[in-house]
Amino acid sequence: MSLKTLSARYPVLGRTIPHLELGDWPTPLERLPGISAEPLLLIKREDLSHPLYGGNKVRKLELILADVKRKGFREIVTAGGLGSHHILAVAALGRELGLRTTGLFFCQPVNEHVQKNLLLEAEFGTEMHYVRNYPGVALGYLRIYLGRRLDPRRKTYLLMPGGSSALSTLGYVGAVLELEQQLREQGLPDPEAIFCAAGTGGTAAGLLAGIALTGMKSRLHAVRVVPPILLGRRKIVGLARSSLKLLGRRGVDTGEAVGRLESRLYLEESYLGEGYGFATDAAAAAISRFQESGIKLEGCYTGKAAAACLDYCAARKGSSGSVVFMHTASTTHQECDRAALEPKLPPDFRWCFTGNPPSSR
Repeated sequence: MSLKTLSARYPVLGRTIPHLELGDWPTPLERLPGISAEPLLLIKREDLSHPLYGGNKVRKLELILADVKRKGFREIVTAGGLGSHHILAVAALGRELGLRTTGLFFCQPVNEHVQKNLLLEAEFGTEMHYVRNYPGVALGYLRIYLGRRLDPRRKTYLLMPGGSSALSTLGYVGAVLELEQQLREQGLPDPEAIFCAAGTGGTAAGLLAGIALTGMKSRLHAVRVVPPILLGRRKIVGLARSSLKLLGRRGVDTGEAVGRLESRLYLEESYLGEGYGFATDAAAAAISRFQESGIKLEGCYTGKAAAACLDYCAARKGSSGSVVFMHTASTTHQECDRAALEPKLPPDFRWCFTGNPPSSR
């Protein structure tokens, strides 16, 4: 389980934090000297975390879905972009537990990766609603809540986009302890920097809290892939602080960890490009570079984080230290049969395959 290392160090958590065993842990920590040898580039293969649908969401969902089941909910309503990994992971893993998923999808640039994710939504049985934009997401949540709150057959759990909360970020506190153990097994010191993509900030906040809790000397480079209004330093630090406080309430001595948060975070803000989901030349180059070493990335999250990581390695060329790249997208999911699945998509999503977008982006 993703909390295994965390609960091994803090046994009280095994009794006080409900969780499910969903992923394949620990995820591998591999060396990529062909991309950067000085500093040595390491990749944490979160993309392999689950055979059905991997990526960073699995650690969060071990905690979120445990809460859903404990409270007796039968359905999850959540939101994300057209190519949302979050909605897809909820649908894939939730279905394994007998849970239905309703997804509210807002617009983003459509490419082959987005199309594949939409087809997988149909494959996993997601109830799909196209809401166009962020105000549409808010209205969609309200409409579904009011429409289903009195129906006992559709007891609905409302999950915010990305599923980031003080509880779910504990999965990535555990990931840091897992990483720390793997580094020691490989005879490596704390890395200079740890890179991850940051959308809703939950993964970054969990990593930041874990770095602070363990006292690692590493600095987290959170690469923002959403507009500044949706994510800033304050949100990441605040969520990390909330996670540490939750650990404290569960009996963990967090010591001076809260005081270390600010100094351990660097928010990379130069890699977004035109906006969420829009391609950038830097991301495309990074995707190609990693592909040469057999690592598959995508352009919305991991490609942009990889571009920042490569720039850092180039600036630190000759360093004897190491850098860790967190590969947070899934690479384990199946290929889709477009001919079979496209007809199952609701009419509001057909434009994603015809090239005729609606008037609102």
